[in-house]
Amino acid sequence: MISFNNVPTSIRTPGVYTEVDPSRALKGLVQNPHRALIIGQRDWTVSTIEPETLIAITNDSLADGYFGVGSQLALMCNKFKKNNPNTELQAMALSEGTTYKTASCSIQLSEALNDAAASVAGTWYLMINGEKCYVYISIGDLANQIASDLEAIINSNDNLPCRASASGWAAASGGHLMLEAKWSGITGSHIDIRDNYYQGQVVPSCFSTNSTPIQSNQTSALNFHGGAGAIDLDDAWAVIANDQFHYVIQPANDATNLTSIEGELEDRFLPLNDLQGHGFTGARNTHTLLANLGNGRNSPHNTIIGAAGFPQLPEEWASALGAVAAWNLNIDPARPLHFLKLKGLLPPKIEDRFSRAERDLHLYDGIATHIVDTGGNVLIERCITTYQKTALNTLDPTFLDVQTVATLGEIRYQYKAKMERIFLIPRFKLADDTFPVTPGSKVATPSIVKMEIISLFTLLRDRGIIENLDQFIDELIVERDITDRNRINCLLPADLINQFRILASVLQFIL
Repeated sequence: MISFNNVPTSIRTPGVYTEVDPSRALKGLVQNPHRALIIGQRDWTVSTIEPETLIAITNDSLADGYFGVGSQLALMCNKFKKNNPNTELQAMALSEGTTYKTASCSIQLSEALNDAAASVAGTWYLMINGEKCYVYISIGDLANQIASDLEAIINSNDNLPCRASASGWAAASGGHLMLEAKWSGITGSHIDIRDNYYQGQVVPSCFSTNSTPIQSNQTSALNFHGGAGAIDLDDAWAVIANDQFHYVIQPANDATNLTSIEGELEDRFLPLNDLQGHGFTGARNTHTLLANLGNGRNSPHNTIIGAAGFPQLPEEWASALGAVAAWNLNIDPARPLHFLKLKGLLPPKIEDRFSRAERDLHLYDGIATHIVDTGGNVLIERCITTYQKTALNTLDPTFLDVQTVATLGEIRYQYKAKMERIFLIPRFKLADDTFPVTPGSKVATPSIVKMEIISLFTLLRDRGIIENLDQFIDELIVERDITDRNRINCLLPADLINQFRILASVLQFIL
């Protein structure tokens, strides 16, 4: 008996009545558009956006107007858009605490001049957060003139994450410059300041930043310091409680916030929530400290990209990686990401780059790695999660690669979409396999459900998401629940397709 939703069997009025049933309209897999969320801090002195508010970032530089040019959040959003202009992106600024302090860098240029005035002309090749702030020094320039010139250069570049001030100093020697981050909190100390980044660059002989370092709280190098107060990622979760974001990019790598995002994404992965997402953050540190950071985590839902000595904010690296992952994993969740370019990133100097052996160790420490090509481009080497061990501390590669969780998410999305569309939304009834189901009736049986599952996983096999379909069919279990007769239970033994990462060979030669 054919089941109708809108044409009653008791109707007596003559006519041709045809209802439309869309439950089988789609023959293939359905589209699964992904969304990304970037969490960070605004420049509260210029931004009028209320914190804990979702803002759609639909084009390049839009975040500048919302959060302030050069703010942490604007820099992260712009880096994402540079690498991925197509994935839907939203951003959220978090509140600054009343006890937050702003990171700064105090430069005393009189300490850098070997003489009272410059005796040699030349260029000071200063770089802040990867942006050139080159200062030309003329013969006879005094420290306060150089400081004034640098102040103008820095404040004319809106993309810089800091402001400069050469006034208000009580010291008689002059030549002081204060750089202050555009947002408050500990992440302001992520701002990198250095000179002579490019090969062949040197400072004029009358000027020194190495033997007599420019003074800050750390006298061994240029350094932003003094930032205090960490953002609280818990503030973000209530805002997006019912929204799915497949990628969550954020700047914090402290234990409290990493635990927060790991816990939130773990909950979202659960079947009753089904709001799967993956986190990305970055860290700049020594090999040992990065290893310690990675070994302190163990989540399949978060990725930390780490390196030493790169000029830009670690959160910009996380944004670039998250953007490239978002685009490519949405196209094919099982395809490896290695050797894809991260646009807009400056690599560490050669002496700061990790060796292959060191990077291999990091891939056992839960730290994602990069390489640098001959053109100076930063490329993904291997994008892994921080998951490393079981609860009993046994080495476990189950969720090592982001492709595993991404592939599972795609399978679950397609499975849910098909089963809802075919059976649940049309309001099927449920019977045993012995029931004589007639074509067109809204009655499902375990064998009918099994047939639809096989049909779906055949499409997933054809798309390259799973392999060994025959084994899947042999081991597939679809059965009616014993206690709840309105329920079907399924075992889906999917064999996920793998990634071609390593080709090992023995060259056996004959002379």
